[in-house]
Formats: sequence, structure tokens, C-alpha cells
Amino acid sequence: MQDSYQPVFAEKERVMFVFAHPDDAEIYAGGTIARLVADGKKLQLVKMTTGNKGSRQEEIKEKQLVKTRAREDTQALQVLGLDPSDSINLDLGDGQVGASLETVEKLVAVIRKFKPEIVVTHHPEKVLIRDLEGFYYVNHRDHRNTGVSVVDAAYPYSRDRLFFPEHIRGGLSSHSVTEFLFVDAWGEMDTIGIDIDKYVSTRTQAIACHQSQFTQERAQDLTDFFAAEIDGRRFEQFRYVRAD
Repeated sequence: MQDSYQPVFAEKERVMFVFAHPDDAEIYAGGTIARLVADGKKLQLVKMTTGNKGSRQEEIKEKQLVKTRAREDTQALQVLGLDPSDSINLDLGDGQVGASLETVEKLVAVIRKFKPEIVVTHHPEKVLIRDLEGFYYVNHRDHRNTGVSVVDAAYPYSRDRLFFPEHIRGGLSSHSVTEFLFVDAWGEMDTIGIDIDKYVSTRTQAIACHQSQFTQERAQDLTDFFAAEIDGRRFEQFRYVRAD
């Protein structure tokens, strides 16, 4: 696999990552994020929910979990080289992200404010994901609704001024995004790889910051799965789409 970092990112300065839950960015794209930070790019991480339902510990209180996950999220950002100001949370409710106009409007606002040249997000087309070994896993409802909503927000809603004109009256301006990277893209014809060999330990450490969700061993397992070694190098894989 060839490294597609330069063809995708060389001419870009502003990259937005939109994921459903606080740990998704690290799991799917932690190495790419760390590489972009090291390259001096400006990043905006958007989390749709606080992950307030994400626990198998029945005795934990939801408010306690929200505080715990917020603290873990801040620690992970620091590992990746980001500041808390580089991350925002739309707080839509874990398990409650809908592909609604209300969700689209919130995403349009952050797109119009940050003005990314490319957006990285969940795969919008699949309910069940099939990996290269032939095993399936569920594309979480929050994930697929986030992916669909991001595409809708980019086209045409953030571009056309007559959608959500209150944004324009409030000082924002329209913005067009035509490039996307989608995660969970196994073996598709437009799948590309980003070489993150130098950032493998960084992404694993960032995942492990989410201690309410993962052990250190599990964090390593996630890196081995989502940033597998190919031809002696580690790659994160994405579906790269230009849509005008």
C-alpha cells in the first residue's frame, strides 16, 4: 500500500474530524491526527455526543460517566498534541444521533465557522461493516447517522446561503466542502492508506486514555485492527471521495 498523505493533505491547511463518540477519533484516525498536528495543520474535532450511555457498568451514574469521559477526552487530546479548544461536543445524546435537519444545522454551523478543506467522518452507506477477513461488525446507528448528516451538511446546506440564513446574519459565511475521508472502508475501490508508522504508539496511548472504555491491551488490539501492518508499515485506511 502506498502512502496517500501528500496527495490528500499537502495543499490543505484546515481539516475537520466529525465522529459520534469521544473515543472514535482516536480509534479510527488517531495516527492521522497526530501526523497532521506534527505537520502544522489546523484541526477541528467534532464529537456528536458525550458518550453518556457508553458503559456496561450498570451501577455507574450517567452524570458521573459524562464527567469521566470528558476528562479522558481531554487527556487523549493532549496525547495527540491538541488543545481542548480544538475539540467541540454537540451533546446530542449517546444513541440519539438522528439524520435530521436539526442535526444537519448544527454541523453546518461548525463547518461554516471552521471552513475545513476536507472532512473525515464515519461511513455513511453501510449498516453492517465487513472487514478483510470476512467478519462483520455493526456500524453503530450514531456512526452512520453522523456520516449521512456530515455529507448533507457539506452539500448543499453549508454552501448555499439561503439554508439557515440566521448563520449568515450572525456573522458566518457559506462554505463548500467537496472532499471526504470515510472510515470503515475495507477493500473498497477508492480506499487509500495514510502511513502512521511513526505515530502508532501515540494513537494507542490516546485510545488508552479512555480508561472507562478500554484497557491498555484493548487499546493495542484496536490499533492492530484499525492500523494494521502492511508491507512492514502501519496504515490507517479511509475511503477518499471528491464529490462536487
